[in-house]
Amino acid sequence: MLGRTQYAGAFLLIGQALSWLDLAEDCISDEFGLLQRGFLTSVFAPVIGLERIFHLDEMEDQGFALLTGGQRCPSRYRVGAFRRHLPWYEVDAFCRYSSPWHYITGQRALVSYDEHTVPRWTHKFRIKKGYVTTRNKHMRCEKFYYTYDVLNDRYLAVRATPGKTSLMDVAVPLVRQTLRRGQPEQLHTLFDAGAGKADAGVRALWDLADEYDPRLDVTIRAVRYPHRMKEWKALPAEQFKVYQEAGRYTGAPDKEIRLAETTTVLKGESQEQAVRTIVCREIVPGPKKDRWHPLYTTAEQEIEAVDVLWQFRDRQHHEQAYRVGVHDEFLDAVPAGYNKDSNPNRPGFQRGGMQLVGWLVALVYNALAEMAVLLEGDLAGSQVRTLRRRFINRPGTLYQTPEALIVCFDPFGGQEALIPVIDQFNAQEHHLPWLGNRLVILCLCPQERSRQGP
Repeated sequence: MLGRTQYAGAFLLIGQALSWLDLAEDCISDEFGLLQRGFLTSVFAPVIGLERIFHLDEMEDQGFALLTGGQRCPSRYRVGAFRRHLPWYEVDAFCRYSSPWHYITGQRALVSYDEHTVPRWTHKFRIKKGYVTTRNKHMRCEKFYYTYDVLNDRYLAVRATPGKTSLMDVAVPLVRQTLRRGQPEQLHTLFDAGAGKADAGVRALWDLADEYDPRLDVTIRAVRYPHRMKEWKALPAEQFKVYQEAGRYTGAPDKEIRLAETTTVLKGESQEQAVRTIVCREIVPGPKKDRWHPLYTTAEQEIEAVDVLWQFRDRQHHEQAYRVGVHDEFLDAVPAGYNKDSNPNRPGFQRGGMQLVGWLVALVYNALAEMAVLLEGDLAGSQVRTLRRRFINRPGTLYQTPEALIVCFDPFGGQEALIPVIDQFNAQEHHLPWLGNRLVILCLCPQERSRQGP
């Protein structure tokens, strides 16, 4: 008997972690011998729910020590040193080689591009400010721009930037990256209003769609500028088609929406260059005003306006993934991107550690989603916290033999759902290089049947 662990289920991801580690060793230099420990700790921290790096000071779990590449739990100082000294170009290489583009290769893909803003509360370093939607104000921050496959609910790529960068600045490069690396048969891209704050940003995406026509379509939520809202609200009532959609909750009355098609002339352009615009008016009963949702799209006229609207609403899956990342995987606790050894009045930006941890959060999200598909029962689509509570953070016993490490789960209710996942894991024969290259074997203990009551 080697010891006890509270994270027996985390060993289910050791195969994925080892494959990512092999890629990291090919891309990232390891001058000080910190790569293996720092990388694996950064992988398994969001898996088990370790929120902050200084929480490693209280970690004494033997299973977590083995998961992170050693016999004893890692030191937060060594892990922090690893994250602080990562060159951005080496992290970029790892992100490129580990991006799961196979999800959209040769497919008709629906991909969303959106930012996630990480607020920074520093008063010492005057980093650039950006708009933080959750607080509705401009403040010091840094940003992630993720590429998200809406149909498969998987992350595809990431880019870390300073807080002053907007979605309009990176929209065209991100779409080109998807087309070049993913090679989809047909790509429909979805953007929030940040990509069209200026008409020049809209035109840049439209020119890109013309360049790749008919392989690329673009849909953007239009900014509701007052002069354009006045035009859209002035559309005749007979131009709107009425549709019914489900209410906000089960049993709620259906909502009425009205859709109209028109064209919008961008600033400095002619009527011949007008952009197809779909105006959605959501009828709100009572004294409140109706809600208006205008969309710019390059989709062909043969595609109904309501179909474009439904596709755009699938972008909410991307927003939900951010919510899971923040609350279940602590995405906002990523290392700071500004250089703490530089001039506080003009700090440099070092995105290596920030982008690596942000991308590992996305990879863990994908890996747990894949595991949920294999579980018995109706568990596909379960969120990270649900899987952690039910299957990952489970106590178990570690046994060591000259050739194997055996992880034996303590009996728990619903453990039968893990049987196909454990069978697949054991068939893949994963070895731990830091434990004498021992084979990792997972097993379940049979549940004791409770005695019948009187």
